[in-house]
Amino acid sequence: MIELVDIHKSFGPLEVLRGVSLTVAAGEVVCIIGPSGSGKSTLLRCINHLEAPERGAIRIAGRPVYYDVVDGVRRSHPKRKIAEVRAKLGMVFQSFNLFPHLTALENIIEAPVHVRRMTKEAATAKALQLMRRVGLEDKAEYYPEEMSGGQQQRTAIARALAMDPTAMLFDEPTSALDPELVHEVLEVMRQLRSDGMTMIIVTHEMNFARQVANRVLFMDHGVIVEEDTPARLFESPREPRTRAFLKNVLDR
Repeated sequence: MIELVDIHKSFGPLEVLRGVSLTVAAGEVVCIIGPSGSGKSTLLRCINHLEAPERGAIRIAGRPVYYDVVDGVRRSHPKRKIAEVRAKLGMVFQSFNLFPHLTALENIIEAPVHVRRMTKEAATAKALQLMRRVGLEDKAEYYPEEMSGGQQQRTAIARALAMDPTAMLFDEPTSALDPELVHEVLEVMRQLRSDGMTMIIVTHEMNFARQVANRVLFMDHGVIVEEDTPARLFESPREPRTRAFLKNVLDR
């Protein structure tokens, strides 16, 4: 469903992604782990075109997205076509990125009304259904500052789901939360997995990755060092760098 081929991305002289290739099938859950600065978040941002790679191809459902390469020259797709692709890739960030002047309900209906041109009534009905789905049916009229971090992140997930995405991208969705609130968000993500949602998740939650992922990728210095099933990667990693990382994080 999502295919990356030889993705390279630099920020000035720093090469953050160095030839990353990855294929994620429909309904698959892939968790990406690794040290800070390894390129995990940049990889997600390239998939959603928040960053544009200098080299490589991105395909969704077998079709090139964001740009074509013709006679060795990259040609960007029209903005409308890019926006259509991005609308199908729900993105949940470390920080919740909710509009502070809008209620939870208003945050969720914003994109369906203004991007999808849904009626406010239809968008509201859908938003309320999604708020029930993430356990926030009683928070519709609350502003972000009136909600806990876990509630805000669940609102952000509902906001992404309101656009009917074909896949969800999560960039360390629990890293800004107090430990006692982490389970609220992870439980919603477990439910999405049960529903068959395609997900790529950058996470430091090793037990969660163990439990929900079909595959786990370990990244370091801009490359995928190792990928395997959770059982094999966590119990018997092949690469010395993977073993050193896991020993460090699991022994804490």
